[in-house]
Amino acid sequence: MADVGNSIIIKDLSCFNIRHILECGQIFRYFEQPDGSFRVFSKDKSAVVIQERDMAQIITDDPDYFTKFFDLDRDYMQIKEELREKPFMREAIEYGGGIRILNQDKWEMLISFIISANNHIPRIKGIIQRLCESLGENKDDYFAFPTPQKMAEKDAEFYASIGAGYRAGYLASTAKAVADGFDLNEIDAMNGSEGNKRLCTLLGVGPKVADCILLFGYHKQDVFPVDTWIKKVYKDVVGDNEVNNVAMRKKLIEIYGDYSGYAQQYLFFNKREN
Repeated sequence: MADVGNSIIIKDLSCFNIRHILECGQIFRYFEQPDGSFRVFSKDKSAVVIQERDMAQIITDDPDYFTKFFDLDRDYMQIKEELREKPFMREAIEYGGGIRILNQDKWEMLISFIISANNHIPRIKGIIQRLCESLGENKDDYFAFPTPQKMAEKDAEFYASIGAGYRAGYLASTAKAVADGFDLNEIDAMNGSEGNKRLCTLLGVGPKVADCILLFGYHKQDVFPVDTWIKKVYKDVVGDNEVNNVAMRKKLIEIYGDYSGYAQQYLFFNKREN
């Protein structure tokens, strides 16, 4: 990896595939451009990612931010080696070996995954896009993600008007809670279970949404978001689907250990795509 002016050059693609990274369900603010490159947004920042056969290039005004965002200083080869002997991991890693877990903004993840509940990706992306266009700072050719203070100025009726559906009241309530002092940074010091309980005190956050926020906003590894696809994985791995989501989460963390969050992404992506 090299930082060249406003570009980050990635020469080893064994652990970097931009399509795997963006399409494994962890991010909603991106789109593919006509030339096959991807435009990616986080907070008030933007990058263009071009991937060719033998290299990838991340073009941005803030290389330091996107080096951390794409988790480029972490050794994913070692993570994959650690996981490879675990149940069903060899095939999942073979299929989605270019996945990296992004280091995204906590606030943006909180709101994005409240919107994601019982929703599908095109609709989630549309709601978030309208949210940014309505309340985010204009950055010339895109809009920043809005701040808690800006979101707290709006009521449920506004969020319903941008298509949030039954989640409208959750967005209004949670924005007000964070603007009024709910400290998202306090969760840094908590383990996955403690952080999950704390996030679940916010309206619109259930255990699965909380685990997604902890994985993609805090990079916590003692979490395992359980959705429809992970329930199918659980049946493959354990052979029993007659348990609740909490028990599934606990058992899967026991099986996959210190790299549970990474395992979840490889397994989820492989099961959903295949």
